[in-house]
Amino acid sequence: MTHSRGTYAKAQTDAVISRWLLSSLDTPSVARLDWELGRPAVLRTGVVFDAVKMSPELVHAAVESTEPDLVGGALAQILDGPVICHPSAQYYALVAAQTTETWRSPLATVLGRSGWLTIPRVDRTRPPGIHWTVPITQAGKLCTPSAVVELLRVGRAKCEDVTSKAFLTKYTAWLTHSQRCATCNSGADRCPDGDDLWKTYLTARRDTSTP
Repeated sequence: MTHSRGTYAKAQTDAVISRWLLSSLDTPSVARLDWELGRPAVLRTGVVFDAVKMSPELVHAAVESTEPDLVGGALAQILDGPVICHPSAQYYALVAAQTTETWRSPLATVLGRSGWLTIPRVDRTRPPGIHWTVPITQAGKLCTPSAVVELLRVGRAKCEDVTSKAFLTKYTAWLTHSQRCATCNSGADRCPDGDDLWKTYLTARRDTSTP
């Protein structure tokens, strides 16, 4: 009985999230049918969400892994919001609509008004094919743009092998802790140690000139 209630609750949550995603379209029937048939759907950006287009090179460098489970776990902790993977192409972090108006980082572009993005069904959380690297768990719960900028900043620095920058060491210390700490890795608030490590990283980065 408990399992049935859990399954029903999950189905209800997925239905709410799907309706929210589909609200980006004036006529969502085609996209809904695509999901019902197990295909990804093409949705409009700039209405209920924007999408930051992140290169795999920067993402993998920042989290120090290409293994899907490790990448997903790290991104869930760092970005605290949904991320879609288009295999061998790009990662897309979903952020609030109108993020395009304030985005200043040269390390990624943002799909906003007049943009379109191929989005998998809510329960497609594993490869192959387009899937949620970080599942969407709640309608309207999105990645924080500033966290996406931090991820890209660290990824670029690591790709350039800027080993002299102290903030990379601090970032790696925080990332290692967050992947091992049950509290930090649960998607909830950081534990006191994790919070201290994150603040130490931010303090170290203030002394750098990386944009």
